[in-house]
Amino acid sequence: MSERKVKFTGIDFLIILVVILVLVIGSIILLPKAINSSDTKKVDFVVMIQGKDENFANAISEGDNVTISLTEKDGGVVKSVETKPAEAIAYNSIDGTYSNEIIEGKSDVYITIEADANISDVAVKTGGTAIKVGSEIPVRGKGYASTGYVIDIND
Repeated sequence: MSERKVKFTGIDFLIILVVILVLVIGSIILLPKAINSSDTKKVDFVVMIQGKDENFANAISEGDNVTISLTEKDGGVVKSVETKPAEAIAYNSIDGTYSNEIIEGKSDVYITIEADANISDVAVKTGGTAIKVGSEIPVRGKGYASTGYVIDIND
C-alpha cells in the first residue's frame, strides 16, 4: 500500500484565508441589518391575573405606570382594567362532568397595558422583555405586584 502524504501549500492557505474573510465581512454587513430590522411603535396587550382579591383590582387604575420585567427597566401605562368573577373547573364525581364554578371573593383581573415595543419578524419586545401570547409576565405598580399571562396583543 502506498501512503499519500497530504501537502499543505501556500495556495491552500490563501484559499482558506479568502473564505474566512468573505464569511467575516458578510456577517459584519448582514447581521446588524437582520437584527435591527424592527419597527418601534406603541403596542397594547392584555395581561390576565387570576384569583385575586377585589382590593387588588381596586388598587389598579387607568394611567398607572407599571413595570413589566423583573429588572424594572421595561414598562408601560395601564389603559384599562376589567374584572370578572374568578372561576374554577369543578369535577362532579356523581355525573362524571366538569363545570365552571365561581370562586367567592376572588376576581380575575384583565389589564390592558400600552408600551413602546420593537416589532420584528421574530418577536415583539419592549426593551428586553418579549411580549408573547401565553407567556408569564410580572406586572408591578404603586401598591400592587403580581404575575399574569399575556392573552392578547394588539399592534
